[in-house]
Amino acid sequence: MVARDRRVRLVGRRRVRRGRPRRRGRAPRRGHRRHARDPRPRGNRLAGAIPASVSGLTSLVSLDLSGNALTGGIPGAALAALPALRVLVLRNNSLGGAIPASLGGLRTLERLDLQATGLVSTLPPEMGGMASLSFLDLSRNNLSGGLPPSFAGMSKMKELYLSRNRLSATIPPQIFKSWPDLTLLYLHYNSFTGTIPAEIGEAKKLRRLSLLSNNLTGVIPAEISGLPRLQMLHLGQNCLTGPIAPSLGNLTHLVILVLSFNNLTGTVPVEIGSLTALQELDLVSNQLEGELPPTLSLLKDLSYLSLASNNFVGTVPNFASQKLVSVELYGNKFSGGFPLSFCQLTSLEILDLSRNQLSGQLPSCIWDLQDLMFMDLSNNALSGDVLASANLNLSLESLHLANNRFTGGFPSIIQYLKMLSVLDLGGNNFSGAIPSWIGSRLPLLRFLRLRSNMFNGSIPLQLLQLSHLQLLDLANNNFEGHIPCGLTNSTSMIRPQTEFNMRSTLHDQILYLEADFYYANRVDVNWKMQTYEFQGGIALMTGIDLSGNSINGEIPTELTNLQGLRFLNLSRNHLSGTIPENIGDLKLVESLDLSWNELSGHIPSGISELVSLSSLNLSNNMLSGEIPTGNQLQTLADPSIYSNNFGLCGFPMSISCSNGSSIQTLDRGKEFEGVYVYYSIIAGVVFGMWLWFGSLVFFAPWRILFFYYVDFTHRKLMR
Repeated sequence: MVARDRRVRLVGRRRVRRGRPRRRGRAPRRGHRRHARDPRPRGNRLAGAIPASVSGLTSLVSLDLSGNALTGGIPGAALAALPALRVLVLRNNSLGGAIPASLGGLRTLERLDLQATGLVSTLPPEMGGMASLSFLDLSRNNLSGGLPPSFAGMSKMKELYLSRNRLSATIPPQIFKSWPDLTLLYLHYNSFTGTIPAEIGEAKKLRRLSLLSNNLTGVIPAEISGLPRLQMLHLGQNCLTGPIAPSLGNLTHLVILVLSFNNLTGTVPVEIGSLTALQELDLVSNQLEGELPPTLSLLKDLSYLSLASNNFVGTVPNFASQKLVSVELYGNKFSGGFPLSFCQLTSLEILDLSRNQLSGQLPSCIWDLQDLMFMDLSNNALSGDVLASANLNLSLESLHLANNRFTGGFPSIIQYLKMLSVLDLGGNNFSGAIPSWIGSRLPLLRFLRLRSNMFNGSIPLQLLQLSHLQLLDLANNNFEGHIPCGLTNSTSMIRPQTEFNMRSTLHDQILYLEADFYYANRVDVNWKMQTYEFQGGIALMTGIDLSGNSINGEIPTELTNLQGLRFLNLSRNHLSGTIPENIGDLKLVESLDLSWNELSGHIPSGISELVSLSSLNLSNNMLSGEIPTGNQLQTLADPSIYSNNFGLCGFPMSISCSNGSSIQTLDRGKEFEGVYVYYSIIAGVVFGMWLWFGSLVFFAPWRILFFYYVDFTHRKLMR
């Protein structure tokens, strides 16, 4: 019995709570504009500590030592002795230590920038005495504890940056009452708890609010809808509940709305169409449901739309914004045909409609999108042939059409995708041979997945031209013939992959901020009897899967030159001959499956040198001799790995090799010979009995003579 595959998801880099961990709203970052908010780093390579003698500069108004290699902490006492100091910028140094409480005595200080200075401390409550402070940046440090309520004493505060620390506790509501001029509040990537204070509605001048990636609970307070100047609302990656209030439609200046990775419920209100300035809308990974409102078509400036991993139903609405760059609707229950309106989105670069219920034919006009880089339509019910287009200038780098109902031959449009690096056509009804142009027309191809189709013929030699190929999956088709020896031409399989060298970022600017939108190139890999979806880490995956075909001949010894392979699956074919002696050269192989073939001879001792091996299957062959031991093989103690090889002995099987493998093999031969003689005798006896009794049944003279002899013997015994 062959074990059924199970699906497991592996995530590259960072794991998230639900859905696919790709770009889910970017964290706000500095823009390209440099002004009082973001002074240009001085970068004079100054080292050592800030001298205490700086206290003698009693008339000093501005001190900027940013972008150096200063250490030794912040000299709080020396700085507190500067009564006229208005600007203190120490960002991008390695000062370390704590924030001196004495800084709270700088009553005239207006700007304090300690970003990325290696601080390890809590926030001193004494800082609340800095009554003139309007700008405070403590981001990118290792600060812990809570935000002191005494900070409400900074009555002139306009911009507060506390992001990327370890701050916790609740957000004090007093600060919103005491900071009437607040325009920017960045608290993202911390561990704040509790609810978003309703008092936030009193910060009427607030323009940018980012509470991304905290532990906030409760509903989105309705008071946020009363912030008339709000341009950015970023509440993603929290534990917020409840519906999206229709009153959010009052935020007509809103440009960025990110509510992703929460537990929001209900429908998307029709009032969303009132946010006509919106450029980014991200609601991914919530529990939203129902149909999308048609008012989404009113968002003419929308560039980034992500509504993935919810429970939306119905047809995909028309999106009228000609500025759309990325559309992610995967993981919902959208139905109906492929939306023709997408063919009009000429700026589109990312399109992900996977894991829905779309049906019908894929329109050829989709290939007219010349800027399209990534398209994933997998796991739908799309059918028919993949039609070509007259456009021969395509930018696609990653194409996923897997697990649909597509038919016909290998899609001819693919030969024009010269930038293609990932191609996944698995789980369809494609048939015919792989075209010979695949080697010359797709020079950058790295991942080719054609498994579970009806492709036939031999494995084309033109595949050998794909020098960048690092994953070849042709499993469960009707391929026949030999394994091409020239697979060793693939330099990406010879050398181990060590870098995440695949493009996965779109750069843009929104609100004069640098915006990095991440998308994860991905591929399903079947190994270790499971299906893994690799995301992010796809660049490190290298392997060959030719299982479930009718391939014959011997395993080319050249395969062992592919020392970058992490898995090799040649199972369920008609391979014969022996396992290559130098199989141990595949040092990185974690999964090796040669089962259900006609391999014979002994298992090479070099297999024990596969130190990374964690999954091995050599069952259902004609292998013989003693099973090698040592190193990683000792951890693979399941005897089913070697089952149905009647000539094998040794650990982990119950058949011992007490007299050596050759003697054991001879003993096994004698054993089989004895069994053969035994069953031959039984068969002869049974045949003879049936021959005798059959004669009595079908020949009357023999039957009469037999019974006459029985009666004669009986009378003689009775005397």
